[in-house]
Amino acid sequence: MTNVLRRMLLFGHAGLPVALLLFVLGCGGGDGGNQAPVLDDFGGNDPNVVVAFGDSITEGVDGGGAPYPGRLAALSGRRVINAGVGGQESGPGLSRLGGTLAARKPGYLCILFGANDVIRGYDQNTTIANLQAMLQKARANKTVPILATLTPMIGGHGIWGSTVNRLNDAIRNLASAEGVTLVDLNAEFGDAEVLLIGDGLHPNDQGNQVIALAFNDALPH
Repeated sequence: MTNVLRRMLLFGHAGLPVALLLFVLGCGGGDGGNQAPVLDDFGGNDPNVVVAFGDSITEGVDGGGAPYPGRLAALSGRRVINAGVGGQESGPGLSRLGGTLAARKPGYLCILFGANDVIRGYDQNTTIANLQAMLQKARANKTVPILATLTPMIGGHGIWGSTVNRLNDAIRNLASAEGVTLVDLNAEFGDAEVLLIGDGLHPNDQGNQVIALAFNDALPH
């Protein structure tokens, strides 16, 4: 049982009945990772500012309810900037990261990239290299990066499910090698289609809440 889903069961969630929560809890997942560190020196960055950096899963889509960054702001009490761009791969994401860091000056950066790389057939090594460069660029800016695995792909996107699993293993290895906090969203979601909208890719209202809770667990409190 994951930390996120355990708390949703214990304290309730308006959008997720108890019976549905019990189903989700049966889908597995780990107990989450450690919290991100509090730096002695954030430079010119604000530790109370978080940038949520990613693609449409971050930006939000019709039918998904409120995107996770706004929920994370409510949970954490921090200012959370939604820097998601629908349809973007990790390469263009890396290209715009420097400007985002300079303009927003976040203390923390939540990174959720790779779904579009998978769909468009990017080599896994290219995606991992881009994610690694994001981590290094954030730390060079004295911003603490938090790296996430991808949520599952099922249904119409299920043909990429095994590729997602392989990439997620590589993301876990990258987080370990780089010594950064990992939010294992794939483990949090398990195989629960109840957390995705009908396209089998984007989180629904409950899925966005799971993502927000998982990132909130990773932020220092």
